[in-house]
Amino acid sequence: MTFVSAERLDAHLHRSAVLQRGLLARAARLAELDRAFRQWLSPLGPWARHVRLANLEGERVALLVTSAAALTPLRYRQSELLDWFSARTGSSCTRLNITVRSSATTGRLGV
Repeated sequence: MTFVSAERLDAHLHRSAVLQRGLLARAARLAELDRAFRQWLSPLGPWARHVRLANLEGERVALLVTSAAALTPLRYRQSELLDWFSARTGSSCTRLNITVRSSATTGRLGV
């Protein structure tokens, strides 16, 4: 059996807590961006309710779509979507990835 010193255990627990706070802050930021994005998107058509923000990493925006019918309007608005995310985040968003997950189809489409 290996014993860990109290100082090492304390340092490990502190790092874990910092990591958890960072992950929770990131999740909260993504959830807030998703709400704002869906509110902005909703007047554009009924297909908008099928679109969610999945991730935002560097210059890449990843969207999750539950209906393939939303793909065409998203493609047509790609520049507008990337501009919206760039303005909201203060970073240069230049890539849009869309993942379709519905009961009939599962796939990934990079736009």
